[in-house]
Amino acid sequence: MSEGSTAPPMFNVQIDGVWRQFPKGTRVIEACEQAGSYVPHYCYHKKLSSPGNCRMCLIEMGMPKLGPDRRPELGADGKPVINWMLRPQISCAQDIAEGMGVRTNSPLAKECQRGVMEFLLINHPLDCPICDQAGECLLQEFSVEYGTAESRFLGLPIQDARLVFEGNKKYLHQLRDRLQHAHRHARGYHLPPDAAPERCGQLLLDVRLRPAQF
Repeated sequence: MSEGSTAPPMFNVQIDGVWRQFPKGTRVIEACEQAGSYVPHYCYHKKLSSPGNCRMCLIEMGMPKLGPDRRPELGADGKPVINWMLRPQISCAQDIAEGMGVRTNSPLAKECQRGVMEFLLINHPLDCPICDQAGECLLQEFSVEYGTAESRFLGLPIQDARLVFEGNKKYLHQLRDRLQHAHRHARGYHLPPDAAPERCGQLLLDVRLRPAQF
């Protein structure tokens, strides 16, 4: 640390019932990883922005319960009482805050993970044994660990992928059965460091329409 610089303030955060301290500016998903609570994700990468596209990192979150004096109420252990939110929150685009509570293994978080995996696998072809990514696919691994053995979807899967040429540009149009639309490829994770759009300011890949807009 250079002379004259100051360390960032430390925040107290409860993760799965255990209070820990993390520096200000730490993302919730990073704090969970440091605490040993892995949160599954597709679109998140620590060197890129957090669009929150895949929704796989949904967790249960809460903030300190405030009393009539607008101060946090303390429990028997002297720690703030957590007022848990009714809706799940994405952990990749949220920074920690003082007194925040996080649950990664609660029934709500597990239900969200199963629901997201079921949605992602609706149009995915069942050809893992012959797929080039078999054994190196997060979708395959997460479907075993966080998904379910059955799907409630009764319609026919959509399998529509084709290349579209417009002038000297080539587009991969409507790849809906395999692409999970995490947007990480467009932000530059699979591109060389000097060519990543978020690092050089030049857009090389882009996602124009989300699946619901096809």
